[in-house]
Amino acid sequence: MTQTCSCRHGSLAANEMAVKTVRAEHTVGEVVQHNADALEIMKQMGINHCCGAHLTLREAAAAAGASLEALLAKLNEARPALSAGGRGEMPGTLAMVPEGRRVRLDVRDDIRRGEEPFTRIMTAVRELEGDQALVLRVPFEPIPLYEVLGKRGFLHWTERRAADDWSVSFYRESSPSPAAATPTVIDVRGLEPPQPMVKVLDAIDRLESGVELEVRHDRRPTFLYPLLDARGYVHDTDEPEPELVRIRIRRSEI
Repeated sequence: MTQTCSCRHGSLAANEMAVKTVRAEHTVGEVVQHNADALEIMKQMGINHCCGAHLTLREAAAAAGASLEALLAKLNEARPALSAGGRGEMPGTLAMVPEGRRVRLDVRDDIRRGEEPFTRIMTAVRELEGDQALVLRVPFEPIPLYEVLGKRGFLHWTERRAADDWSVSFYRESSPSPAAATPTVIDVRGLEPPQPMVKVLDAIDRLESGVELEVRHDRRPTFLYPLLDARGYVHDTDEPEPELVRIRIRRSEI
């Protein structure tokens, strides 16, 4: 009797692959889903997991000009003995994120067109505010992305809606309040123009939401202020001691 479930691997066919021989008919995405070591093997053989996850191993090997027999041998040698596992309920922290604070990004069509979605994804991640979550739709489980964003403090929760439709939510366990954020400080005193302005503009381009940039200058940077205003930053200037001008810069909350 055919059986379906909502577990991690989604079907008995996918489950079966986890414990039996990897075959030419399995897709690149299915293999990587069950064995992270397969990523390195495919990379060595010139197979692009990100853009070719929907291809069968036979098709991927042919496209890369690689030996199918050698590919299958290496994958089966590295094959782990996995079993099915459930995703579980949505984590409480993620469930508390309002719909209006969930940024949705669908890159399924990008990947099907053979386009690299990584830049779009990382741009969306950089623009996330502390209390927002990124909901990513992809045609396969983006295992490498878990590690990349995990190093940036993101957790993830994954739903497999269909064989080629995955929804992954990336979120932070907790977000620091702006008041508690540690300011970034740069000292441009003694530098010749235009170096002070160059350093400040470079720093604000990398400034995260809720973090304040403190600039220590030896004069009031009158040419800098209009540039900050045009880019949507708010700033305050004071002179706490002789020969020290302090400018505090932060993103506008509006």
